[in-house]
Amino acid sequence: MSVVINTNYAAVLARKNLAQTQRAMDKSVERLSSGRRIGATRDDAAGAAIAGRMESQIRGLAMGIRHAKDGQSLTLTAEGAMQELNKILQRMRELAVQSSSGIASNNDRDYLNLEMQNLVSQIDAIASNTKFNNKNLLTGESFTFYTDIDVAGSAITTPGASMQATKLIGGSNLAQATTLVSIGSDAKVTSLTGIVSVISIIDAALATVDNRRAALGAVSNRFDHIVDNLQNVINNTVSSKSRIVDADFSVETTELTRNTVLQQAATSMLAQANAQKNSILALIQQ
Repeated sequence: MSVVINTNYAAVLARKNLAQTQRAMDKSVERLSSGRRIGATRDDAAGAAIAGRMESQIRGLAMGIRHAKDGQSLTLTAEGAMQELNKILQRMRELAVQSSSGIASNNDRDYLNLEMQNLVSQIDAIASNTKFNNKNLLTGESFTFYTDIDVAGSAITTPGASMQATKLIGGSNLAQATTLVSIGSDAKVTSLTGIVSVISIIDAALATVDNRRAALGAVSNRFDHIVDNLQNVINNTVSSKSRIVDADFSVETTELTRNTVLQQAATSMLAQANAQKNSILALIQQ
């Protein structure tokens, strides 16, 4: 075996192992301090690409849940207004029946009709003023919501609802609609036929409101199931992404301990490799 001074192979080998161990230690410290297994693309190129795609899915689905909840809030707002319309129409029907009483005088019918006129005006006011995010809900508009990640899946469309007095009662304007359900002394409702006609108009309006409420309720229930399903997809996608990008502390602490011991051993071996050349001095001194 040759005895040389310029090249210390043992020291080179020990230094190489020490550098590798130090690099592994640095990686373990980085993962433990950040909590992430992939700190840079070089750590896991394929995993980083997959995790990026999953992040897009998670964010898209989260926005889909937000869309569904917005849609549900919209339908609940419209349905609440229609519930009030139902109460108004029920009161109007009650007034029409009351006006047919044999003891009701013309003055009594005028008093009843005064309330009837105000209720018709309130129907129109509710239809005009019920808004969600400054969008009218009861003037016939429908609204479309997408709950997928790329706005290319099934669209959920809320049914349009025209709840203006002219749509529910009839007539070309509010005055004509009011006249159609007039129960005052000047109206042609003093006969049973006239009262029945007013009641029929109100019953038809009630049926229209109930129909639209049922349609909105069905859509609202659908939104509930959409939110539950999307949340389940998000939970499982997040779990899968976590396995790719997050550091497993039980693994990393074990690696850190191993690398710490190896670093100490490599440092000791490097010192011994450097010390080995001191024996050459003995040859020179002799």
